[in-house]
Amino acid sequence: MSMITVIAFVPLGTLIAGLLAGAALGHFTTPRVGFWGLGAFAVVILGLLVRLAMIGPGAEEQAFAPFVALTGGVFPALLGAILGWFGVRALARRLNS
Repeated sequence: MSMITVIAFVPLGTLIAGLLAGAALGHFTTPRVGFWGLGAFAVVILGLLVRLAMIGPGAEEQAFAPFVALTGGVFPALLGAILGWFGVRALARRLNS
């Protein structure tokens, strides 16, 4: 598998995984627990951003792993989780009314 294929499919896979996780979070938990779950995920993002910001000049090679983790894995997964959570909550409200 070429590198361009990996770069294209990893964010797509994490987006789909985030959608499924968010849908499960929205279906099986209360809104308060869902907010806490998404908040915990945001803390992980904040930790990666702080790690990325602490890399000094001349050490750009150390920034590669946190940058790839953020852009290729964590951000698409968070987007998918938020969309899945709100989507399932909206469908549940529509079915109950």
